[in-house]
Amino acid sequence: MMKLYGLPGACSMAPHIILEELGLDYELVLCDRDKLNTPEHLAVNPMAQVPSLATDDGLMTESVAILLYLDEKYGDGRVAPPPGSWERGQMMMRMMFIASQEHPAFGLWLRPFRWLDDGDEQGRLKAAAEERFAICFRRLEGWLEGRDWLIGDHMTLADTLAFVHARWGLRVDPPTTEYPNIWRFAQNMAEVPSVARVMEQEGIALNATP
Repeated sequence: MMKLYGLPGACSMAPHIILEELGLDYELVLCDRDKLNTPEHLAVNPMAQVPSLATDDGLMTESVAILLYLDEKYGDGRVAPPPGSWERGQMMMRMMFIASQEHPAFGLWLRPFRWLDDGDEQGRLKAAAEERFAICFRRLEGWLEGRDWLIGDHMTLADTLAFVHARWGLRVDPPTTEYPNIWRFAQNMAEVPSVARVMEQEGIALNATP
């Protein structure tokens, strides 16, 4: 049985949604944030982060890698376009953008103290990161113009990551609710049965900050 290590509302929520959507057999381990640096968790993820997925093949980290692994091993076309298609390339572009642009911006906004000791410098970094996050959200807002999903006519891997960030965005200025396409998308995602089950299991709601 696979075992997913995560935090409620964190980026680990994306593979959690896919595990539910595909009806896979797994165990969910919700970690305590203040215990991510313990030897026990560092043995699972040396970066003191989530997600991590324990499988019969071994241990895997990084949300995008886990999502692709689950799709390629179990997805059977249900959560991603076929390899080699333009649509799959577009899905990958959006996933990489969310993981490499939006996520770092939010991380710098949330925890500037990881990078700088000076309080004034932390404030400037936090403001710059919030502005960068808004730039990213404006691009995501454009991708969702006139669309229910980022790719095609049903939920794919990219949508799970976008949904996680839509919830995170409730904490920044401007918040997610100021982006009509993203907020509409988030509300639609919350009604997907697999997503609703994940939120219940993680003890979170759409309109509550992570």
